[in-house]
Amino acid sequence: MFTCLFCQRLFTNAGGLGAHTKHCAVNPNMVPFKRHPNAGRKKGAIPWNKGLAGDIRCKKSEEEKLARKGKSSGKCSDPVKETERIAKIKASAKITHVKNGGYRQGSGRGKKGWYKGFFCDSSWELAYVVYCLEHNIEIKRNTEKRKYIWNNKERTYIPDFVVNNQLIEIKGYSSPQWKSKLTANPDISVLYENDMYPMITYTKSKYGNDFVSLYEK
Repeated sequence: MFTCLFCQRLFTNAGGLGAHTKHCAVNPNMVPFKRHPNAGRKKGAIPWNKGLAGDIRCKKSEEEKLARKGKSSGKCSDPVKETERIAKIKASAKITHVKNGGYRQGSGRGKKGWYKGFFCDSSWELAYVVYCLEHNIEIKRNTEKRKYIWNNKERTYIPDFVVNNQLIEIKGYSSPQWKSKLTANPDISVLYENDMYPMITYTKSKYGNDFVSLYEK
């Protein structure tokens, strides 16, 4: 037996004694016992799921949760329609896969928009287009696909512009994949940050720092 040094209460094991001692009312360094505010509120009440089968004991099914959030699980209750829905998704995914590697309007990282017939994927592209148009430099969107190897697979991509019959790529960053593109296509002229400085400076000086407001509404 184990005895509390403060109230002399007996315990059959050391664990019970240790749990009691710090909360003992006679202990001068007693730690108040914090009772959960909800403890005992439903004492004596019959559990809501008493007697229910295991597969329906969940208080809120997944469907109910989704409905409460205003969302749908996306599945159709009709097996035939559900099969058709999945087939359409797979077909769409295949089409997207075939199109990968081409120029996709709006796929850039910067602020996008239309300017005088050109869709620009970033503020840098906008500044470049503005500079070329206002300096009578011939420019058009490129549509020619170029091939390169990445992760042992042949892929394609489309450089940004054609300026005076020269392919131009505007690049704000470099990556291993981009280096693979450039290695396979050394004839492409790349404009990095330092190269773009005159165009950006010109556009900002004429239209202000917020020159992206030039985009058509």
